[in-house]
Amino acid sequence: MTAVTTAAALTSTEVRRALAVWLPRQRWFAGTGSPLADVSVTAVHRFTTDTQGAAPFGAFVLVRARDSAGTDAASHLVPLGLDGTAPGCDDAAVVATVGNLTVYDALQDPRLVNALIRHTTHGLDLDGVRYRTEAPGCTPPAGDLPVRPLGAEQSNSSVVAGEQYILKVFRRLGTGPSPDLMLHRMLRDAGSAHVTPLIGAVEDSGTGTTYATLQRFLPQATDGWAAALTAVSALRENPAGGDFTAQAQSLGRAVAAVHRDLARAAGETMLRPEDYRRLSRTFLQRLERSLALAERLAPYRSRLRAVFTAVAALEPAPHSVAHLTHGDLHLGQTLRTAEGWLLLDFEGEPLASDAERARRHSPLRDVAGMLRSFDYAAHHGLVGTAAQGEAEGARSWAAGNRQAFLEGYVAGGGRAVTDCLTLLRAYELDKAVYEVLYETQHRPSWAWIPLRALERDLSPGLV
Repeated sequence: MTAVTTAAALTSTEVRRALAVWLPRQRWFAGTGSPLADVSVTAVHRFTTDTQGAAPFGAFVLVRARDSAGTDAASHLVPLGLDGTAPGCDDAAVVATVGNLTVYDALQDPRLVNALIRHTTHGLDLDGVRYRTEAPGCTPPAGDLPVRPLGAEQSNSSVVAGEQYILKVFRRLGTGPSPDLMLHRMLRDAGSAHVTPLIGAVEDSGTGTTYATLQRFLPQATDGWAAALTAVSALRENPAGGDFTAQAQSLGRAVAAVHRDLARAAGETMLRPEDYRRLSRTFLQRLERSLALAERLAPYRSRLRAVFTAVAALEPAPHSVAHLTHGDLHLGQTLRTAEGWLLLDFEGEPLASDAERARRHSPLRDVAGMLRSFDYAAHHGLVGTAAQGEAEGARSWAAGNRQAFLEGYVAGGGRAVTDCLTLLRAYELDKAVYEVLYETQHRPSWAWIPLRALERDLSPGLV
């Protein structure tokens, strides 16, 4: 087979129709929930050079989808393999069969993943894509490495190769470099000790749009969410166990250090009265959209509106600043190593617009996300079995670790949160509203966690 014929196969009507069925089944697909009426292929960038049949054909395929109502979905990146077989692929990874060839998710094929890693470590340019090696560089692997998926993700796909590398493919394409890549470069150049080593990036040669990043995998690191759940589990087995406050405080210091480095690298601005008014409108608009889709929020409407409206009346204070932030910070975006905490995935909220991701925000947005995450970790195992005694223990665990995180954040040079409690509270409640909507749509049995937080934080004496 030749590159011309295989590229033509990936743009064929047969494959596009198959993609219209396959795409909505993928967790990373940002559809509208309606069936797809049409999928168009806007570009095909091959990343294999062997066209004599000795290796599978692999390509980055850019697609756009339109649903039955005529609404366009976001542009998506779909790395596809095409071969006589799809070795190692489960049925869910197979997109279509074209003649005697199988079209499948390329990230399921170790041969194709290894090709992408080699291109990146060699700094190759191929078919409209730049595989860029990041300083200080990396010695390419000597041979093919075993590959495994990192785990379930919502908006991207990551695979681990040889327990040495992690290749993350950005499924929903924005314009230009990904915020994750840009902020990672900033923090690396600032000498931050709280990001994983960046090995390389895969970018569109013309637009600079980020297709993927290659980072050093740290097999000895522990996911922050998993570490917190382990502590909560120990607490339930023994009320004297489960202490996580030292780790929470250390994490607060790490977040403060990252905030300082981002503020120095890209600058910070004072929040002005008009910024508070804009924030207030944003909170209120998100509330109304959520109310339309999650009726369980209705009892809290007036109290939430009062909190969000109060933000518009805030005046600038010495610590009221905005700078680039993580944008979607929670325990699952952290790793704990022997040397300390690392922060991951600086791309912001998955469904946020490019403009929203690039905007400077109050660092309290990240702080609020982490505070909500401690509440989630505390109550996670109680889903469906929330006995009163266990719930009280969970509240106590969450409160202790939230306080420890805030203490670490301030001690690490973060802004004094006591100077802006109104804004911090609004960010927390906005996050809880988002959580209610998400859980209502995806995990209804979990919705009680953010609903209970709303009930607690909006009690009459606090509004």
